[in-house]
Amino acid sequence: MSLSLRTVPIVTAAGLAIITVAAWAALIAGTPMADPPGFLAAWTVMMVAMMLPSSAPMFLLYRLSVSDGPRGELRTLAFGAGYLLVWALVGAIVLIAQRALDAVLDPGLRPFGVAAVLVAAGAYQFTPLKATCLRACQSPADFLVRHWHGGALGPLRLGIDHGLYCLGCCWALMASLFALGVMSVVWMAVVAGLIAFEKLIPFRRTGTYATAAVLLVLGVLVIAAPDLIPALTVPGNGSMSPMDSMSP
Repeated sequence: MSLSLRTVPIVTAAGLAIITVAAWAALIAGTPMADPPGFLAAWTVMMVAMMLPSSAPMFLLYRLSVSDGPRGELRTLAFGAGYLLVWALVGAIVLIAQRALDAVLDPGLRPFGVAAVLVAAGAYQFTPLKATCLRACQSPADFLVRHWHGGALGPLRLGIDHGLYCLGCCWALMASLFALGVMSVVWMAVVAGLIAFEKLIPFRRTGTYATAAVLLVLGVLVIAAPDLIPALTVPGNGSMSPMDSMSP
């Protein structure tokens, strides 16, 4: 089964569009992050805004694969819940890691830490794990056939599987975003665009190598000119930064 204009489930597609627009609107308006629950809520909203567009083909094809009517929509919601559960857990890990780094990392060493994350993220683009996860994200029909789960919890388990593959595909870009301390809407849109570019273009290596080049160049620039970091991390409208918003 494949997607076409004739087969796209209109209700599901409209729901995805509305949810995505609402998430971006919340980010632009500004999302409070004054405490851990606030950070996790903001993180989940950010994941919806950034990840849902590039994952839409998977959600739409899944909706076509399940029963018609309200039951099919409920199963699709469960699939989405499993997907977001993975990213919500990642948010908790990010919060803990950020607190730990704030406690032990000398601020003077920050440029080296940022550069290390950027270079590691760029190098990860060339690994077999990245290729495997990207292939799963780029081939929704193949993923659903290989990972299908039946039963009442099947949609949730399948959503978790999809979330794990998406994490394997995108964690490096998200780590780069946090390493720079940037949570402005502009930079979120840039990273979301890179993620969509990787997942949705038909030429897999083109997107992967282009993203790797951007990350590696940024890593080298940060080492060569550490003064670039403040210029890169100026928050924009609706910005949200765990480093600035939460006290240790």
